Amino acid sequence: MKWSAQLVSILFHPLFSVFYGLSAMLLIKPHWFSVIYWQDAHLIMLYVFIYTIFIPAIGIFLLLKTGFIKSLEMTQKFERIAPLILCMIFYFWLFINLKNQNNIPKVFQTFLLASVISLALSFVLNNWIKISLHMVGAGALVMLLFFIRFSFSEDGLFYLRFHANQVSGFHLNSLIVSTLAISGIIGTARMIREAHYLEEIALGFFIGGFSTILAFSYSY
Repeated sequence: MKWSAQLVSILFHPLFSVFYGLSAMLLIKPHWFSVIYWQDAHLIMLYVFIYTIFIPAIGIFLLLKTGFIKSLEMTQKFERIAPLILCMIFYFWLFINLKNQNNIPKVFQTFLLASVISLALSFVLNNWIKISLHMVGAGALVMLLFFIRFSFSEDGLFYLRFHANQVSGFHLNSLIVSTLAISGIIGTARMIREAHYLEEIALGFFIGGFSTILAFSYSY
């Protein structure tokens, strides 16, 4: 059971949340990024991967090797300070650089802003409680899908276009429900790993969702 919980924790690591959000937008609305098929947006995918996953991961690894953090699990609140600052810097840098790019949709720019806000709030709250950063990412993703569903679709129907002869239709409500279910699995996995208490799980999910609402309220 703990092995499964560890696998879930890795697959849905908070560093992946922005990339997962980008992937969802590319699947649902590829034309937002001026492409017909999601796989044609490999440059923006690579760019986001480098600055939200690769470089922060290297930075965290160096923090581990230099003794700033004791383990990658970062079980103590003080161990999260440097990684949170590091991620905030790179996420904010990415947001500033993509903010005025014509081929980057406002929705994704706003989601980046939401990620910066959630990191800032997590940094502040870290002084009192070790909230689940996994759930912060999950809450942000769920709220992103809610925003897309109710702001950009009247019937909720979307079509996945892999190439000209392969198109699959689906309802965004199904994706939202699936993401909520996955969020529950992530929260359960973190408690199985004894990484967080229930209130830390719930607060993390709330902070992710609240940050996304705040960012979209500001941008729209």
